[in-house]
Amino acid sequence: MRPSTAFSTLLAGNSFGDPSVNATYDYIIVGAGLAGSIVASRIAEALPNMTVAVVEAGSFYEISNGNYSQIPYYSTMYTGPEPEDYQPLIDWGIFTEPIAGAAGRVQHYAQGKTLGGSSARNQMIYHRGTKGWYGAIANVTGDDAYQWDNMLPFMKKSFNFTAPDMEYRAQNLSANFTISTFDVSDGPVHLSYPKWAPSLSSYGAEAYAAAGLKPNDGFANGDLLGYGFWPVTLRPDDSTRSSTEVAFLSRTAAQTSMKIYQSSMVRNILFDSNKRATGVNVTNAGERPFTLSARKEVIVSSGFIHSPQLLMVSGIGPREQLERFDINVISDLPGVGQNLRDTPNIGAIVHSMNLPSKNAWTQAPNGYEIANDMYLTNGSGPLSNPASDFAGWDKFPAQYTANMTQTTKDFLAALPSDWPNVEYVLSASGTASAEGSSMGNTGSIGCLLTSTTSAGNISLQSSSNAVAPLLHIGWLDSQEDQEIAVAAYRRAREIASHVPVFGEELVPGKNVSTDAQILNYIKTKGVTDIHHGAATCAMGRDPNRGAVVDSKARVFGVKGLRVIDTSSLPFTAPGHTQGVTYAHAEKLAMDVIDAAVEV
Repeated sequence: MRPSTAFSTLLAGNSFGDPSVNATYDYIIVGAGLAGSIVASRIAEALPNMTVAVVEAGSFYEISNGNYSQIPYYSTMYTGPEPEDYQPLIDWGIFTEPIAGAAGRVQHYAQGKTLGGSSARNQMIYHRGTKGWYGAIANVTGDDAYQWDNMLPFMKKSFNFTAPDMEYRAQNLSANFTISTFDVSDGPVHLSYPKWAPSLSSYGAEAYAAAGLKPNDGFANGDLLGYGFWPVTLRPDDSTRSSTEVAFLSRTAAQTSMKIYQSSMVRNILFDSNKRATGVNVTNAGERPFTLSARKEVIVSSGFIHSPQLLMVSGIGPREQLERFDINVISDLPGVGQNLRDTPNIGAIVHSMNLPSKNAWTQAPNGYEIANDMYLTNGSGPLSNPASDFAGWDKFPAQYTANMTQTTKDFLAALPSDWPNVEYVLSASGTASAEGSSMGNTGSIGCLLTSTTSAGNISLQSSSNAVAPLLHIGWLDSQEDQEIAVAAYRRAREIASHVPVFGEELVPGKNVSTDAQILNYIKTKGVTDIHHGAATCAMGRDPNRGAVVDSKARVFGVKGLRVIDTSSLPFTAPGHTQGVTYAHAEKLAMDVIDAAVEV
């Protein structure tokens, strides 16, 4: 008999699996990140007569990373490109191969190793994909379930939206939104706006409009083009992060028989003679191996790096690569680990500014005490804001494409009409430095490329997933992307010219003016990660053309195995991946539930 909700809540230990003890469940989810937490929770809630286990290599970020994960202001901690800028309790410590598009640099690529995954570590930015982007997925998969109107209920399902509290935000920092785009109010994840915004953001509408962009109605109606404030995933009462660990996993574990195996790593997937996934081998810190068996399905939700790696070490992937490491080939799928798509951050146009920087409060007398008091009293003040909060998505005006090569023009012309080329982020950058000298208070227009042709890949360097895979990120590999990057800087300069509080351009500086000089600056000092990798287990119709899973995320060539996370998107979103990953997981979790009910 299942224990009552109240009783199981009191006995929290009932929510955890017994490590090193073999066990059998109906469903096993590998990875309790953003997608895995949703999938495990939805299955456990919808199928109370089924048993569910979720296995996660990390633990609770509230313990492993404390306030740095929970307080929005610190969301960029341990996410930078430098080798020392990672925290091993919550991060895998993945480093890229030398990046040709970044002058041969090797960079840290942050990936969450914690319950909640990227939802526990990102900058909490939420927006949806575009109608054209979803239409492109429907076309690639041959499945109209991915058309915008069909996906919209799944976009809404996870969330509980709260309008911005203007008691704490200045009137000229109000946000545009249409409440009907968020009209489902009982989702477990909180979505709102911070109770503080940098004063620079109040100049955003004026500057972006002067450059020809239009106001956008909240980035949630299928059209990203335009400017505005984006909502973020935070609890509006206390301004703490609202992650899938808090909203889904912990809540569901207390109310169902779902078991969480935390600090446990799946080493490989097991198959029977009929190529059906029957379970997984697991260890805790490499010790005490045990087996979890699956009666129904194994669902891999380990992210765009580790999902393809797990498939490959388990015998699913390009035959040549598997045989090189003496891995028995279960399903020869050339697309596993290929087709890596990302949204490169190519840096920013930085200006001096006659407003306080983002971190100016930290320099003021009693600044920390005042900010802490505001935050602890009512969740307001600078600690409530995760990073920048104002941005615009844009397709290049004609003058920016006139001198591009024909191949680049053709690529841009072939994109859906609502697919933006670049995201421009307005930021009060903080007290910055260039070439080792202080620049004082600065503001910037950052550039994220949202339409690119370059592709990277994930490949093995061992038959064991205890050894990190090789990450070829592929930024700016193509001539098209290099031309788009240069045009993005020129467009950012135009936007920056309309920000009235901006002074002199400090970075890259007015002497960097030719296409060659701009591209050299981007490669040597601009390009870095923003952590939007996807598509390494891409959806599609034909495994001979690179598809790894079908439109319901079922892996080709085997049975009882799905991949549900950003790796199974056929291409990354034109912007940030959080919003589309929520919808992706909700839709595919329902596919799993429907399949179980139909039996």
